[in-house]
Amino acid sequence: MALRTKRIIIAALTALFAFAGLGAWAIASPVGAAPDDDYHLASIWCSWGEREGLCADARSEDERVVSERLTLSSKCYAQHETQSAQCDLNDSETLTTDRGNFAGHYPPVFYAILGVFSSPDVAASTVLMRLFNALLFVGASAAVISLLRPGQRGPIIWSSVVALVPLGVFIIPSVNPSSWAILAGLLVWVSGYGYFTAQSRARRVSLGSIALVLAVLGAGARGDSAVFVAFSALIAMVLTFRKTKEWFKLAVLPFGIIVIGAIFFLSADQATGAASVGVIQGASAADSASVVAGGAADAAGAAPAPSGFATLLANLVDLPWLWTGGTGTWGLGWLDTPMPSIVWVLMIGVLVATLLWGLRLQHRRKSVLLLMGFAALTIIPLYVLYGRGLRVGADVQPRYLLPLLIIVLGLALFGFAKDHIGLSRLQAALIFGAVAMSNSLALHNNMRRYISGLGDGGFNLNANIEWWWNIPVSPMLVWFGGSVAFALMLVGLWLWLYPKGERPGASLEERSPELIGK
Repeated sequence: MALRTKRIIIAALTALFAFAGLGAWAIASPVGAAPDDDYHLASIWCSWGEREGLCADARSEDERVVSERLTLSSKCYAQHETQSAQCDLNDSETLTTDRGNFAGHYPPVFYAILGVFSSPDVAASTVLMRLFNALLFVGASAAVISLLRPGQRGPIIWSSVVALVPLGVFIIPSVNPSSWAILAGLLVWVSGYGYFTAQSRARRVSLGSIALVLAVLGAGARGDSAVFVAFSALIAMVLTFRKTKEWFKLAVLPFGIIVIGAIFFLSADQATGAASVGVIQGASAADSASVVAGGAADAAGAAPAPSGFATLLANLVDLPWLWTGGTGTWGLGWLDTPMPSIVWVLMIGVLVATLLWGLRLQHRRKSVLLLMGFAALTIIPLYVLYGRGLRVGADVQPRYLLPLLIIVLGLALFGFAKDHIGLSRLQAALIFGAVAMSNSLALHNNMRRYISGLGDGGFNLNANIEWWWNIPVSPMLVWFGGSVAFALMLVGLWLWLYPKGERPGASLEERSPELIGK
């Protein structure tokens, strides 16, 4: 079999395993499990206006009548980690709620597209939406990787491997708008860079189209994501800048993406200028989000501090807790599903190691953009918390910053001539092994939390089942299948990165041809 055919087969199987791994996460938690899901579910079901059996108008313009399962599911178990997700609710029973995007606090694109899958069967529709988001992530990533040239794919592969477990793999196959924010953070700047450097018209058109579509999806999901999308377009422009007529013609697309980001940001009621990165501005919604985040803060000993410089200094000291939240230092769900210590220890280790490895290769433009990225990771959360007089642990959650962290990590890994970024086979195998173990343990803990509550049932997820989907597949089979599929995805990536006969060792000076001399 020809080498090219083998690589195509490996790539196809890797994508299939990636979808299966994310699919296990899609059914690892009940309806309403993701943060603020009561708000997002109602927003999805009502995104197309009044629809019989799905959403009806209420007396107030800021209220809708929806199935009680959409808004009450999470209230059965949120903030009670020892309690299962068993909940006596009926899809046909309705109630009036103001928890939804009825006043346009969020951009409408995410809700409108997922609204296509809404049906009177809330559980089935929710799972379908989660699987759609998993498929969108895998499909878009696979498409961009296939269109990029060798050496340009490393930032996507490595940043997704080391930065998405466990928070990212929980959020991506969910009905939370942060799913698309993460997708855009991972792919928009890389596909934009590929658009500028493509060597054929077909690839340029394809990568440009993907960058534009993902920019709309990302900016149309969250107001803060619109800022990250605009930053991604700027990155692509800075990295490829040439004083040529051709470059300025090509720059129309990323400039348009910046404009799109600005429009979505300014039209949504999530402006950082109002000191509210990712925080819903409706009264009840904001209160709910604050209670959830505040509860986690209190549990971690992060109480509100005195105003002024003391608060700012305290938040600066605690800021790394926000940056590492995606590795498991914060709980999943409504911040009420803590991760085993080994998960965040391993994931912080591989994240920091990979970041430092990438920083060994520098050039002027990359360094400037990295400084901008690190500054944003620092200033944005500090500004929001300072404006509200709060400490790290309240309001600003790691999922808000995860897209920006992925962008910064991808930038740090940019510029190597090979997709394996110069890591040896053994180094990559150790990283992939740590990530596979962390994913499996996180998935198991997440499922146990909802099946019977933490602290009950032991290792066997089929024991003491209080909640599970009405499907002919046992929890243990889902966990085992999802863990194996995720691990096989990493094996596929390893085989694809290190084809037989190639020596992976790369010197520190080895970088992409288009960067030589910069």
